[in-house]
Amino acid sequence: MFVLRGILRAESQEKILIYLYLREKGYGKTIAEFYGVSQNAIQKQLARMEQDSLLVSGLIGKVRQYQLNPQYAFMEPLKTLLKSAIDVYPPAIIKELLIRRMRPRKAGKPTIRV
Repeated sequence: MFVLRGILRAESQEKILIYLYLREKGYGKTIAEFYGVSQNAIQKQLARMEQDSLLVSGLIGKVRQYQLNPQYAFMEPLKTLLKSAIDVYPPAIIKELLIRRMRPRKAGKPTIRV
């Protein structure tokens, strides 16, 4: 789903921005796996958006973690735009994005979502 066509260069940019807006931080690989797209495409767009000062990143061990740049001049209008775009997204995708499970589950524990 490419809601912001005409504003952004690529669909992968929209996916990255929505992901980082809802989850606040993310890795290139996890973003690519979440949407089921090429990791290479996501990494290229992350590098472009970081170069444009839209994102900032830092190393956590050997892995680079990205987040929206709070110093970006148009951050508030961008957040408003992303919030409007989220209203058009399927609720299932938004629900999955809002789940913030980072720790592994105990072995043998059932996966029941409330």
